[in-house]
Amino acid sequence: MADDNEISPLPLNGLEESRRALLELLGGMRRTLYLYTPLVRPELYNDADVLAAIRSRVVMQPKVQFQLVLPSAREWRSACPGLARLAERLTTALLLRTPDRRELPDWPELGQAFAIADERALLRFSDPRRLIGEYHSQPGERMKDLLERFRAIWDRAQPDPDLRVLNL
Repeated sequence: MADDNEISPLPLNGLEESRRALLELLGGMRRTLYLYTPLVRPELYNDADVLAAIRSRVVMQPKVQFQLVLPSAREWRSACPGLARLAERLTTALLLRTPDRRELPDWPELGQAFAIADERALLRFSDPRRLIGEYHSQPGERMKDLLERFRAIWDRAQPDPDLRVLNL
């Protein structure tokens, strides 16, 4: 039986709903954002408001940290110049790593994308290509499982060699 106080997830279907949910997630974070995505959609990750929200979090809270596991920068750098520039400027707050595909576990979740803010809110895209998923402002056990998986991937991931060319 579901807890009556549990808040239902907000379904996401497309760019605008996903953008609003990501902005809400960023606006509510205080310490750490963990993001894993197998695909960087420029319409979302290079969005001026999203980049401004990241920048604002770092300015308002200097100890905030963004841990992002993204595909190789070769796949997204030219389509997301704003994200690349932001990463170049915020090197202590915005940490980007790329997973070694040969070392990735065989988890179905790795075809999805997810962001966890302060271990309190979860944005998950079951279909990151079409930006279909859900936003949980009060996630439960699913968030804990995804956070454990994120940490396992983070520990195996490395700074992207393509970003070193940019002196990141």
